[in-house]
Amino acid sequence: MPDNSPAAEPATPLAPQPPSQPERLSESWSAPQGPGDAPAVEPHLLPVARRPRRRLRALARWTAAVLVFAAFGGATAYAVTQPERTKVPGLKTPDDGRWTFPPLALPKLPAGKPGALDTGVNPSGRHYADLRSLLLPLPEGAVEDTMLPGVKGWVPAEDYVGRFDVGDRAAAGTTLTAQGLRHIAGRAWSMPDGTRTQIYLVQFVSTAYAGDYATSAEYTTLTGVDSKEGDNSVESDSLPVPVTVSAYAQTPPYDDTATRYAFVHAGDTLALVVQSTGRQAGVKRGTPAVPFRQTVRLQAQLLG
Repeated sequence: MPDNSPAAEPATPLAPQPPSQPERLSESWSAPQGPGDAPAVEPHLLPVARRPRRRLRALARWTAAVLVFAAFGGATAYAVTQPERTKVPGLKTPDDGRWTFPPLALPKLPAGKPGALDTGVNPSGRHYADLRSLLLPLPEGAVEDTMLPGVKGWVPAEDYVGRFDVGDRAAAGTTLTAQGLRHIAGRAWSMPDGTRTQIYLVQFVSTAYAGDYATSAEYTTLTGVDSKEGDNSVESDSLPVPVTVSAYAQTPPYDDTATRYAFVHAGDTLALVVQSTGRQAGVKRGTPAVPFRQTVRLQAQLLG
C-alpha cells in the first residue's frame, strides 16, 4: 500500500566544521527557542567535549579555593601566635589602668662598691648610691608635688613621722634618729584622675636597723586611715629577692580620701609608698589597685 504521508523533510546538512568547532559549541550552545531558530545540534555532539572540561574546571576551582583558604589560615595562625599581641597589626592591648613610666635604670655605683643585696660582700645591705637617685621617676601625665623635695633635698625626720599618728612629731623624729636613721628621700606627684602618690625612702645604718623599724612601723596607724586590711595582690615574681613587701588597703566607709600603702624593705632602706584618691575622683570606689601595685613593684626593683 503506497505511503501517502508527507515525505519527511531532509535534515539540513551540517556544514563541515574544523576539528575545534564541537568544543566551541559545547561552551556556547543553548537550546533553540522557537521554530525560527537554528536547528538543534544533535545531543551526542555536546557531551563528548563538555563534560570532561566541566569537571576539570570544577576540580581546578575547588583546588584553588582549598589552597587559598589553607594559605590564609596558615598565615593567620602564624600572625597570631608568633608576635606579641601589641605587635599584631590592627590590634591594641586594652588599657588596664597602668601608668606609663620612663625606662628605669639603676644609678652607677661608686667604684668598687657592691649592690645593696649582695649579702656575701655587703652584709649590712647598704645602698652606696645616692638614695635620691633611687626614687621612682614621675609617670607620664603626672604633676610633681613640691611637698616633698625629690632629688633636690632630704625629708626632715619629723615631717616623715608626721605621716603616722605618733603624737609629738619632734620627739618621734628624735627617736627615729636614735634608731639608726641616716637619710630620708621623698617624692610626690598627682595624676589627672586625682590619685596622689608619696614615696619615702628611709635609710638606716644597716639592714638590721631597717628591719627592726619595719616591724614596728607596720603596727603604726597611718594618718587618716582608721581601718585597714592586708593587700596580698602586690606580691609578684617581679619583686627582687630578698626584698619584702607588706601592703595594706583602707577599708570603707571612707571619709575624704581612700588610701593604699606599702612598706618595702630592701637592705638598709625601708620604703613607704602611699597612694590616695580624693572624693572628687570617686573615693567611694577606693584607690585604684593596678597603679598601686605597679608603683610598689617598680620602686622595689629600683631598691633591689
